[in-house]
Amino acid sequence: MEASVATPLSVSVYVCPDGHRTLALTSLPEACHHRASRTKPYCGKSVQPLSEASADVQQKMLNPLKASKKASKNK
Repeated sequence: MEASVATPLSVSVYVCPDGHRTLALTSLPEACHHRASRTKPYCGKSVQPLSEASADVQQKMLNPLKASKKASKNK
């Protein structure tokens, strides 16, 4: 029996303006697929690649609690 050689898959990460992550294996997602619970609707905002996202969006994605505290202090 021969061992099969698996090719590694690459996953692309996309984020919406609220900092929600959407992962894609093959195609570009059209909208954010995040939802707070099973009964609530999807976020539905437009997504952009993580590398092209602004610093604020990246901060929201990495640490949403810290980003919300920082935003409330600036008001």
